[in-house]
Amino acid sequence: MEAWGNFWQKGHSTTFGEYYADGYTKGYIADWWSTIVSQREEKALNILEVGCGNASLVPCLLDLNIKGTYTGVDAAQVQLSEAVQKRGNHNLTLSLHSETGIEKFQSTEQFDLIASVYGLEYSPLEQSLPLLKKLLAPDGQLTLLMHHAKSVITEMSVKALTEFDFDQMKKIVTYINDINDELNQCQGDLKALSKSPKAEAARESVNEFISSVMNKSTAERNPILVDFSQSVLAFFKKIRQPEHQRRDFIDSILPDFHASKERFVQMVNVARNDTEIKTFQTQLTDAGFTNIKINPINNEGVPVAWNVHAN
Repeated sequence: MEAWGNFWQKGHSTTFGEYYADGYTKGYIADWWSTIVSQREEKALNILEVGCGNASLVPCLLDLNIKGTYTGVDAAQVQLSEAVQKRGNHNLTLSLHSETGIEKFQSTEQFDLIASVYGLEYSPLEQSLPLLKKLLAPDGQLTLLMHHAKSVITEMSVKALTEFDFDQMKKIVTYINDINDELNQCQGDLKALSKSPKAEAARESVNEFISSVMNKSTAERNPILVDFSQSVLAFFKKIRQPEHQRRDFIDSILPDFHASKERFVQMVNVARNDTEIKTFQTQLTDAGFTNIKINPINNEGVPVAWNVHAN
């Protein structure tokens, strides 16, 4: 899960970065989660979130003033966001198990609600489903949102995979390296850097690339290259930083985008069509779950997830 660890460490609060941020706190995911939690009659809930990321469901729990405990488990390196930590609620005890696949999670407790938003499907289901059944309290509920093969999320991921131009990106990073090397030769003197023919030629090439990406209508832009351009521009904001910090930043650019591509690959691979979700239903039955209900959730007339409930 290294690609996801790279993502969560940047402080994102949802699976899709900032593109779907409202989906967890204001949109269809918040509506789904609020309905589930509100239907429970317990005075205090013991909640387990599988594939929790940076505890993305917690803000909604805090908004609803839910009492009890929240345990988040994720195979990637994750952490509670600063926003969540600042909102601390004495009625809700939070704990996060980072770098722990759900199949390796151990607990003596049972949970009233076991939830997952686009997370459980990344686990080895033959191991994780029987474990979750054991962790579910007698009157507990398993509730999942899972990737749908025809969802806008899957379509977005498929499209994104065509937008990575690593040959071009490598060239631009080479130009950034040229500028940085020249700056080091100038001992950080920006006036001297401006007189370097090599640095100026590299800067012009970078500007030409960014213009070619950005000087298009929003509909025509390549979102991946827009993000890459923003990373490149961020270098110039760091140009007064110490040499080692500039070097670390440059060295992180391409690995970040390789990790991004891997995340899109994984999201496409775990998305389920009608036949595959029936297979998953059989896996739930084999693991001992009952009262299984699976339906698509639609948002603005198109599917966004499979909605799964079981006991």
